[in-house]
Amino acid sequence: MVILMICLLVIFTYKYQSYYVTLGTMIDGKLELLVNIDDMKYVTGNDRLYIESDDYTYQVFKIDEKLYRDESYNNYKNIYLVVDNLNNIDNYVYEIKIPKEYKSLAYYIKNLVKEA
Repeated sequence: MVILMICLLVIFTYKYQSYYVTLGTMIDGKLELLVNIDDMKYVTGNDRLYIESDDYTYQVFKIDEKLYRDESYNNYKNIYLVVDNLNNIDNYVYEIKIPKEYKSLAYYIKNLVKEA
């Protein structure tokens, strides 16, 4: 019974950092991201990102006016970022992680069960 109580306590109190993960291409000194419009708030409302566990600060340079739509009718826009202290190698592709929010372990488990 004590082990069950400890497990429940951990599940409902432990919080972890979730991330918005995407790819970005360096073009003319700006990092170009193709972002789902539902996730734009994570990019525009933040100023830190991670590339290969290194922490960088950034500013949003421009949000493209053109709207892209895929075959599932998801809408995307290009967002251009100026990233401090990042190598400006044109056409280099980076895997980007932008912090979203802290979530409890119970929320994560609930979403896993819902998706299955």
